[in-house]
Amino acid sequence: MKNKLMNGYITFCIYALIGWIYEVLWLWFVVPPRQFENRGVLFGPFLPIYGFGMLILLFCLKTFMAKKHELQNPLYMGISTSVLTTFFYTSFIEYTTPRIHNILEYLKSYGIGLLIANIVVFVIVYLVVNKTKNEKLKKFDTTIILIFILVWLITTTIEFISHFVIDNYFHKILWDYTKDFLNINGRVTWDASRNFALGGTLLLFGVQPKINNFLNSTKEKNKILITLIIGIPMLLDFIFHTFLKLI
Repeated sequence: MKNKLMNGYITFCIYALIGWIYEVLWLWFVVPPRQFENRGVLFGPFLPIYGFGMLILLFCLKTFMAKKHELQNPLYMGISTSVLTTFFYTSFIEYTTPRIHNILEYLKSYGIGLLIANIVVFVIVYLVVNKTKNEKLKKFDTTIILIFILVWLITTTIEFISHFVIDNYFHKILWDYTKDFLNINGRVTWDASRNFALGGTLLLFGVQPKINNFLNSTKEKNKILITLIIGIPMLLDFIFHTFLKLI
């Protein structure tokens, strides 16, 4: 039990740091006026929302990721083709008509086209898979595509709730998407959610296995040391920041 808690905490800290680096670099190189900004509500280089978010993803998706979801299954085929078609279709609309700010406006203008595109792509893939003799294609694992959409839904929910909590408890607006393409109350938007889905999927399949290997090969006493070195400053940071808020 103690070992699992330490593994979870170390994992949380790694992703909280990765999230802080991502947001700082994003503001520094992409978002005008392109300058350094210490993101989050803590003084240190950690964004807890990313740590908690990845722990939630790992908890919710662990069993799902361990299974194989073959393309020849009509359900997985339908979800996979719909996810990819909607992703590319909407991304195209974003870059050609970026002033569409809400989902209802988008569906009113492009909903029919999106529906037709989904049907056409599904029919083509269905015919190809059912006519081909290539067993590798039929048994193609669509898990990463299904995980992508689940990560999208979960991270978008986390961001929406986090914005609400930070706004109402800390009285800070750390991000505002009201002028962005397909946003919901300025709390979440298509562009940010897409980036989180891509990044989260990449972390789950590319980074998390390396973290697991590190944790499995590290002795318990070293984990305790790592936990104390990272945990004490973060705890003091949180207490100090909360204290300043209260006074």
